[in-house]
Amino acid sequence: MKLKHYRLLGVVLATWFASLPAFSAPTETLRIVHSPVTLAVRGQDVLFRAQVVPGAQPVKNATLYYAVSRDAAPYKVAMQDSGAGWFTGSISANMTADLKQILYYIEARDSGDTTAETPWYTIVVKGVGAENSTTNPVPEKGSSWTKPALIAGGVVLVGGAALALAGGGGGGGGGSSSTDGATNNAAGTYSGTVTTCVQPPGSGSTCSSHAMTIFIDGNGIVSSDALYEGKHLQGKLSGNNFLLVASVTATNGTGDIQFLGTVVNNSIAGSIQGTLTTTSGTGTYSGNFSAVK
Repeated sequence: MKLKHYRLLGVVLATWFASLPAFSAPTETLRIVHSPVTLAVRGQDVLFRAQVVPGAQPVKNATLYYAVSRDAAPYKVAMQDSGAGWFTGSISANMTADLKQILYYIEARDSGDTTAETPWYTIVVKGVGAENSTTNPVPEKGSSWTKPALIAGGVVLVGGAALALAGGGGGGGGGSSSTDGATNNAAGTYSGTVTTCVQPPGSGSTCSSHAMTIFIDGNGIVSSDALYEGKHLQGKLSGNNFLLVASVTATNGTGDIQFLGTVVNNSIAGSIQGTLTTTSGTGTYSGNFSAVK
């Protein structure tokens, strides 16, 4: 082939490659990882945790929206960044005093103002020892139920321990001076109450409450012999947060109960979640606990 033919072929190939769309490596999409809260105890705080996975831009904030009925406008609660992509928030106890259900969803926003949202979820609210009540499921976004407009000036700032659920320390690795300071401030004995609810597969949920104590030593070791009676539970503070796990073996099955707590202002607020496995299927644990030093 003559030289001019090679040159012509080079021009054709260069033109073809230039017309191809630019290649870009795939990027992670902003998304929310959240285990829905399905049960709350009347007159107690409702606690929420969610992990926000960033996309192309860093995460800016996360917000909890909740409503008391399908016709009511939602309230807004700014969730607190507890580190490692985890955000926490709560609904105060006085909001659950006379309710049978709460509807909620979580929104995340990155620095480029891209947003991600969970579906609407329904929380059944009941008193201690009450049987589970039935509620109509809440449609997910995109269904016939249109989200109402936010109440003007209706931002809910939950005070005290509830809002400060994750304030101060990061939820990631330890060893920093801020974590050490949080540990020293948290050390002590905390007394309070725990309410644990269990819902076996195919059955209604039942709840029981009892007094308990939690001890935190100067090294950030968290322990309790009373969160779950008959079990010694032990964990370690990560920032202001801790996780204690009870492995349960009973006549009706086996399970793991997770006690997720946060220490702030000489008090502890926490939520309970877990699963119960029986020959009939899988059930759930839920509930709350709180204590003061």
